[in-house]
Amino acid sequence: MINNELIVLKIKKLMDENNLTPSSFATKIQSKRANVSHILSGRNKPSLNFLIKIVDSFDNISLDWFITEEISTIKEYNRLTDLNTNNKEDNGREIKTIVHFYKDGTFRLFKNSD
Repeated sequence: MINNELIVLKIKKLMDENNLTPSSFATKIQSKRANVSHILSGRNKPSLNFLIKIVDSFDNISLDWFITEEISTIKEYNRLTDLNTNNKEDNGREIKTIVHFYKDGTFRLFKNSD
């Protein structure tokens, strides 16, 4: 299943790394500003066509980056979620452990090394 929240975090990361506002990002990918705004706010889910526009506009990313690449460390997760200014429920608390549980009964544990 595609994790839309992670895709939005990656879009915000891409915008941050390229010093783009939502408006300039929309211009760069040739999309409407409202589309970008609705996706960033979580109102709408990004479509495949929207992701293709992004991939076509940036040389260093692929659809795989959005769809299949996991966050490999808690530091990466914290860095991505720090970009999500709408995430107020954690009140600045630092994540200690993340566990991914898979349908086959296995799991993957990520511990904060700090």
